[in-house]
Amino acid sequence: MEIRINKYYLFLIFLLLTLISHQIISERSITNNELLRIEIQESILSGNMEPPYQYRIMEPLSGYILEPVVSVFAHNKVTRHVYSHKIALFITLFGIFFFMYKYLSLFFSDIISLFGLFLLQILIPLGITSIWESGDYFNLLFFLIALMLIFKRKEKYIPFLIAIATLNRDQSVFITVILAAFLYDRKVLFEKKNILLIIACVAGYAVAYFSMRLYFGFKINPYTISHETSTNITHWFSIAMLWSKQVFIYVIFSILAFKKSPVFFKWSFISLFVYVVFFFFNSIMSQLAKFLPAYLIMIPMTLQLLSGERMKYFAADSTDKTKPAA
Repeated sequence: MEIRINKYYLFLIFLLLTLISHQIISERSITNNELLRIEIQESILSGNMEPPYQYRIMEPLSGYILEPVVSVFAHNKVTRHVYSHKIALFITLFGIFFFMYKYLSLFFSDIISLFGLFLLQILIPLGITSIWESGDYFNLLFFLIALMLIFKRKEKYIPFLIAIATLNRDQSVFITVILAAFLYDRKVLFEKKNILLIIACVAGYAVAYFSMRLYFGFKINPYTISHETSTNITHWFSIAMLWSKQVFIYVIFSILAFKKSPVFFKWSFISLFVYVVFFFFNSIMSQLAKFLPAYLIMIPMTLQLLSGERMKYFAADSTDKTKPAA
């Protein structure tokens, strides 16, 4: 008999996990160097920041929007900055745990889904490496919302979501790959409407990408591919040690689960190797907060292996690939 968890207890669990992650991330970023953070925010919003940070406006914009709200009880500029970003981070983290549970519960029982939630909670605070990385958690939330839209068969909203998410991180374009993997699993990828959907996703990304650069200006990125690659090669040993602790175990579990995994997870997992290649050439690989969306594929595959449960979403509609699960 499957154990069902009371929704009120679930809310308290989401809240507890949010508070734990919020405290750790806040100490490492938001309250670490407030004056420098204020300077970064003002530079981005005024158009004076160097790329790629100039085009990542979601984090500074969220704080700027919330500052008038917290000004009611916080009159100091530094205090307003801290509390506005803490509120934005809290909402983001709570949304992550809420949607992660909803996502996992499409496939597994309540207990297994909760275990997957704990796995993600362990990983989230480990990824923070600087005072300005909350945007990576916004990015994770966008990926989770995208996955829920995809599995709830509301994929028509994905192009708009990608456009919004691109204001935060260019990684949002990878949502298109995940959508394509789902449509391929459903055996409807090459239908005309879905081809147009994929094109719309790319167009949504392109519109947001170039709009940002037209508005703020096309600036030369001082952090070139050669710079990022050189850094990754120079510090290969420390990066390898870091990945061995936080990534490789999930890769191994996913490989072991690969044969019994649905087509969606097989192709999504394979696509992660392309994700890693771009990560290697475009980012410093020790900044693992940028890799968090990959766990949205590897954690379900890991849970499938460890629990032995068959993913119920795919089992429920095995006779009709075009129907959403009940």
